[in-house]
Amino acid sequence: MTLPPSAPAWGRYERLMPAEIEAIFARHPIAYLPWGALEYHGRHAAIGLDGLKAHGLCVALAKVAGGLVLPPVYVAANTIKGVKALSFPRHSLDFSESTLRLLIRGHLDQLADEQFRVVFVLCGHVGQPHYDIIKDEARQFNGRPSSTHVLATSECDLVSPDMVKVNHAALGEVSFLMHTDPDCVDLARLPSDRVPTLEADAVWGPDPRASSAEQGRTFTAAFVTAAQALITRALTRAPDRGP
Repeated sequence: MTLPPSAPAWGRYERLMPAEIEAIFARHPIAYLPWGALEYHGRHAAIGLDGLKAHGLCVALAKVAGGLVLPPVYVAANTIKGVKALSFPRHSLDFSESTLRLLIRGHLDQLADEQFRVVFVLCGHVGQPHYDIIKDEARQFNGRPSSTHVLATSECDLVSPDMVKVNHAALGEVSFLMHTDPDCVDLARLPSDRVPTLEADAVWGPDPRASSAEQGRTFTAAFVTAAQALITRALTRAPDRGP
């Protein structure tokens, strides 16, 4: 695989052969791990929204920063299925917090064993304590001797809240998805005569009826700028953490 010196070397890990992975790794030893959920996001969005969004953002970031994008992990705790006050028992999978810890820990250990210098975990699902568990496992990993440094974050922690607030199936998430996977959104399935609500529509946050792919592109550009800066800083310090 021959790449021009100026081009960021990147690829989707599961679609590459070993020689292609090694060529990219030699220039950009960064692994992107999108972490999503299979969760009800109303009638207007795909249940894989969180993973699709995180994967799309990781691909956009890798095209700029280089590296290897892994497939999304669709194992989440604390999904909408477990919210007893709501009546959305179907179309969501909800795993135990102990299972989540085992999986994130295993992924980090395996990617460190593959000698990536930076592992960028992007959490598309930020339900609590799911999100805090992933960040806690990243902190614990970084507290041990390793030449790998883990960054665990979400788009809402990197993009200004003036642009994107934490939300569920609302304007921020839906705009991201319209940009990355437009076939996974159908705004016509939202009510036309009232503002969507959490109780009736599984929507929490700004009205998704105003969502657009153009807004998604703007949000994605802001995310890439902030995330690339994090990765650049991590690459400068990762070798200093080695045994």
